[in-house]
Amino acid sequence: MIREKLLEEYVCLVNKYYPHISYLLSGCYLTVVDSWAERQEKFYHYLAIYYSARTGKNILSYRKELKELAENLGLVEVVCLNATRIVRDPMSNLKKKNPRLWLELYWIATNY
Repeated sequence: MIREKLLEEYVCLVNKYYPHISYLLSGCYLTVVDSWAERQEKFYHYLAIYYSARTGKNILSYRKELKELAENLGLVEVVCLNATRIVRDPMSNLKKKNPRLWLELYWIATNY
């Protein structure tokens, strides 16, 4: 529930302040990931952006703006991952462990 709200707010802020980045993110898969820090006994949330190989250079050029917006929402970090590499990795077992995520990444890797 919290993750969906954070993601919705993040997308809303990107649409409002950076419409050119919003266009790039429309071809990406965004998700908020939970992380647990044992030392501090705290939950952290960070944003994962899965992009295709074609749009990677453009997305990575706006990393500073994406991180700034994420920090304003309380997200710790923005992690950008190449979906094309993940899908085509022969050693990956993502297809077996999480087939839904694999299909989302495959769709992004092949369409954009």
